[in-house]
Order: sequence, then structure tokens, then C-alpha cells
Amino acid sequence: MNLKSYVNRVLGAPDTIGQLNISIEKAFHARSFKLFWRYWNPLYGYILSKYIHKPLSKKMNDKISTLITFVLSGLILHDSWFMPLYYILFNKFVFFPVTIIFFCFGIILIIEDSFRLRKNILDDKAHVLINIVYVVGISVVGGLISALI
Repeated sequence: MNLKSYVNRVLGAPDTIGQLNISIEKAFHARSFKLFWRYWNPLYGYILSKYIHKPLSKKMNDKISTLITFVLSGLILHDSWFMPLYYILFNKFVFFPVTIIFFCFGIILIIEDSFRLRKNILDDKAHVLINIVYVVGISVVGGLISALI
């Protein structure tokens, strides 16, 4: 499946603005943290799935390949530009803050998926709240961990 087909299948919108709106809405209304990431950024999701997660999962446990995919996403797609920019702007080195945050995202996704923690939650507003708490809470905790290192 090519990228355009994948994005249309996941989001169901042909235009970029429609895709962005649907992506954000579907992500926060997702009934699991795994689905949250599928909807959040289908472009990165497609690339990470095709070139990192699927090849790794053929060679190792799916949970480990998921965690490695999250770590590489934080490192390659985020910290590779964020850390130098932060240093340039603030003349201060930060220790892989987004990679640490994405590691934590991966751990929460694996735990939630393994134990099916949300299988009995039917209220859509509860899923929105849980996804917000995950994203904000993990970002804060990951940022604090990075600051301590």
C-alpha cells in the first residue's frame, strides 16, 4: 500500500486541511493509545511502520520492536533537530528530551495494549481525557527526567 492510500484509509479525507483536522480529532477520540498514534501523524506512522517497526518485528518480539520504533522516532524525527536548535537558542545542552518522552509513550502504549486497560470504557469523553492525560502527563514526566539527567 502506498502512502496516499494509507493516509486516505486511516483518515478518510482527500485534502491536506481535512486530513489534519480529522487526524487530530480521531487521535484524541481514539479508544486506545495505540490507535492515538495511528491517527496522530499518519505520514510518520506509515514511514515508521514500513521501514522500522515491520522489519524489526520480523526479527524480535513485537513489544520490543514497538519500543525501539518509539525511541527511534524520538531520536531521528524529533531530537535530531530539536537538540541543536535548543543549544543554538539557549546555549544549553539538553539530553534527548523527546527521545525520553517517546520511550515513555512506548511503555504506556505497550502496558495499555497488553492489559487491554480501556476495553470496558465506552464513554468517548473518557477516551479524550485519557489521551490528553497521557500526552501531557508523559511529556511533563519525560521532560523532568531529561532535565535531571
